[in-house]
Order: sequence, then C-alpha cells, then structure tokens
Amino acid sequence: MNYRYLELLGLMDIESNRTVVIDLNMADPISEIILDTRVTNGAGGGESSTNHPIASVAKVEIVDGSDVLFSLDGFETEALDIYHSGKHPRGGWYNYLPSNPTDRQTAITFGRHLWDELLAFDPKKFTNPQLKISFAYAAGGMAPSKCELSVLAAMFDEKMISPVGFLMTKEVKSWVSVAGAHEYTDLPTDYPYRKLLLQDRLAEYPPHWMFGNIKLSEDQDKKVIVNNEFRDLMFGIGRENAYIEEAWTVVGSAAGRAQHITPTMDVMGVANTWAENVLGGDQGVYGGDGGYLLVNSEGEANIQIKVAGWAPHGTLQIPFGLQDVIEDWYDVSKIGSLKLDVTDGVSSGTSKVFIQQLRRYAA
Repeated sequence: MNYRYLELLGLMDIESNRTVVIDLNMADPISEIILDTRVTNGAGGGESSTNHPIASVAKVEIVDGSDVLFSLDGFETEALDIYHSGKHPRGGWYNYLPSNPTDRQTAITFGRHLWDELLAFDPKKFTNPQLKISFAYAAGGMAPSKCELSVLAAMFDEKMISPVGFLMTKEVKSWVSVAGAHEYTDLPTDYPYRKLLLQDRLAEYPPHWMFGNIKLSEDQDKKVIVNNEFRDLMFGIGRENAYIEEAWTVVGSAAGRAQHITPTMDVMGVANTWAENVLGGDQGVYGGDGGYLLVNSEGEANIQIKVAGWAPHGTLQIPFGLQDVIEDWYDVSKIGSLKLDVTDGVSSGTSKVFIQQLRRYAA
C-alpha cells in the first residue's frame, strides 16, 4: 500500500491544564496530522458558551529541540487549516448541549495538499522531533467538564518519495490593539512566504473593525506589496476559502443566550427547533460579529442553527502567488527588510500575525 493512516495517540481524557507530548520518530514522511479535540459541555440546563470550543487548545507546536517548526494556538491552527484546505467543517458534531461533547477535526498539512510528494514532513531530517499540544481545558465550550484528544497521521508507506521540504507555520507577534495606533512588525526574511495571516477575534466586533489599514513593504517602502483595508483584502486576494458555513445545536431560552461560532464577519443565521415532534414557539438568531452569536427562543428547547459568514476566527489570509506553484511564492531572500504596518481599529482586541513558509531540507 502506498499510504497508511496511523493513530499516534488513542483517545485520552484531558482534565487539567497540561501539555501532551508525542514523539515523531517514525521512518516514513508525514503528509498531514489530524487533531481530534473534544470538549464536553457541563451546565445541566444550558447557558451561554464559555468560549469557542477550540479555545481549549492553548498551543500546538512541533519542535526539534530548540528549533520551532510549527507554533500556533487552536484558533490560528483551525483558521490556517480552513484557508489551506477549504474544508470546513472537517468533521465532528458542533453543539452547546449539556453533557455532550463537541468534536472538532483540525489538520496540520505539511504540503500543498494531502499526499503532496514534493512537500512533506520527514522525521529523518531531524534529531528528536516532537508534537506538543497544550490545553487550557476549561477555556472553551459551555462550562466544560473535560476535554479529549486523539491524534492521527496520514503517512507515506511503500511509496518512496523524496520531499524537498515542508510548510512551516509560526506566530510572529501578538499585541493588544489601541484605536488608531500603528503597530509595526519586522517580519523574518529567512524562508519563502506562502501566506501571511492576521487575526483578531473580539466578541461583538467584526475583524474589519479591529484592523484598519494593512501595509506590507520592502526595504523602507522601496516597494509596497499591499496597502489596503481589511475588507478590500478579504474580498480581493484573500477571498479563497474565507466564506464558511457550519451548523450548531444549542439549548434555546426565553432569556436569550450567546454562543460562539467560527465565522466572524457579515454573519447570517437561521434557526429551527431540533426535536422529534413539532413544538410551539419561535426561535431567532442575531449578530455573529466577532464569532459571538445571540440566540433567542420563546421557551426552553433544543435548537439547530445554521450560520454562514466570512473570516474564520477573525482571520485574513494574504496569499503570495499561485498556491500550488512553489516557484511562484514570495522569495524574501533578496530583500533587506520586510515590514508590516497595521493601523488598529477598535481598542482592546488581541491581534496576531502568523506566517506560512517553505522550509527546504538541507541538501
């Protein structure tokens, strides 16, 4: 068989803030790693969600000693997967029902696509590569009682490949926004860029309110790559896979509740009773800015909601070149400096910058 699907970690309970470490000491290259994270809701009568379930994943890292090969939090990891693959939802059941787990599948893909023969993670190229998944187990879901985790890997088997490198993604910077302020970031110029991503997720505020103008320039503005507002970039070069749909099941209440969702901008939603028999009463949804959806019902009832909107987890992608053509990506080795200038919109949001780069193996 050319390929195999390996379980790196069987389903385990996470009932405290901890880091799970998995040695990546296999001989064959890895095309993709799948994280299956589950958050079990508490709150017997139902209530507003604590946060989006993916908030329980505090950090995902791949390291080789002090060499960091991948480093993002849960929100960043899932947003990158959505933009990279166009798959959402990747799998699982999304809900805020008492005592029920919400199951999310998130991928770390090392190539341009699954089974990319040119780009894959080859453990033999490193000394002691490890996957580290850190949890803030009670941070996401609805008054969560525990998390669960399993990890799988899509690996090459009998098919012999010679990958030239892999896609490396890291958070470069985070800051708390101050309305009208400029935040300058000197970006690394060590490896070619495939994507630059910016994220800010603040309840009741869409990301185009959080980010004002976004400017990227080389060598003290000798060449300006982009100099645009968030919406212009979202609906322009960042449009691919930026629009997503998902369904949730929640407990409705006449008092109204807030539930966290994945789209954060220009969100629209519909709701209906989720029950075996027809029940009286109306349901309504409103808002969704910043991934914060208001849910109302005439009475206590399980409700199914379908939502759609832009900017997964408040994230914008700026892709460089044709995404399947390695030679078309942004080669920054020939420039002296690369500077990002972000004008903050609304205060008190936590803004982040992360980058996806091509890291080649040594000859």
